[in-house]
Amino acid sequence: MPGNAEIGVSFDDMHSYTDWGLRLKEVKIGIPEAKTVYVDVPGSDGSLDLTEAQNGGVKYGMRTLEFTFDARNCSYQRWTNIISRIARDIEGKQKRIVIDIDSGYYYTGRCHISTDKTNEVTAEIAIECNCDPYKLDITSSNEPWKWDTFNFVEGVIRNTSDIKINNTTGWQSVVLDGWDYNETLRIVSNAAMKVRYRNYIFEIAVGENIMYDIELFEGKNELFFQGSGTITLIHRGGTL
Repeated sequence: MPGNAEIGVSFDDMHSYTDWGLRLKEVKIGIPEAKTVYVDVPGSDGSLDLTEAQNGGVKYGMRTLEFTFDARNCSYQRWTNIISRIARDIEGKQKRIVIDIDSGYYYTGRCHISTDKTNEVTAEIAIECNCDPYKLDITSSNEPWKWDTFNFVEGVIRNTSDIKINNTTGWQSVVLDGWDYNETLRIVSNAAMKVRYRNYIFEIAVGENIMYDIELFEGKNELFFQGSGTITLIHRGGTL
């Protein structure tokens, strides 16, 4: 992460300070609104809350990130050049957004810029991003964890690469730590085998298997494998 004077925001491989020379002035991280469902019941007080009755819990709408930057030593000519460059890089485009002060996670959203200039010296540039509700872990479970982004207070080391399975008659346990939000689990195997999860058994083929029917939950998720070979579990999750 850049030093204190260079703290900013990355949009894919473009950094607000390193590439554009902008100093971060203000950050607003919107909280996504829950998609509530209420049903009026005749003859009953209030309404019936069905928000968590379907689809595995609370679902959320989009969230808004807003960043305000200062451009220093910015003449009118430099201002027109820099806003054109930023517009070419991100305007209307979906980007992977990483805030330096929370660099262990990324947001995914579509970006829009606006700008204001009232003198020959400075300019203000704002970037608004319409993002998916969850910020996702930078590191997938099968990737080496990174010292510079790891949170030593709340972080969990998830190492799920090259797990040896050697049980052809019984079941071998593998535990996954789930997030608030979990992407679809993928299992890469070098041999045909089976996996059991919550009393359901699924066939695993050689290669990559996308496990749409395995819904992971926050906390400990125990999977049981039967067979002989090596597997890698590819799992990424996130939080609000």
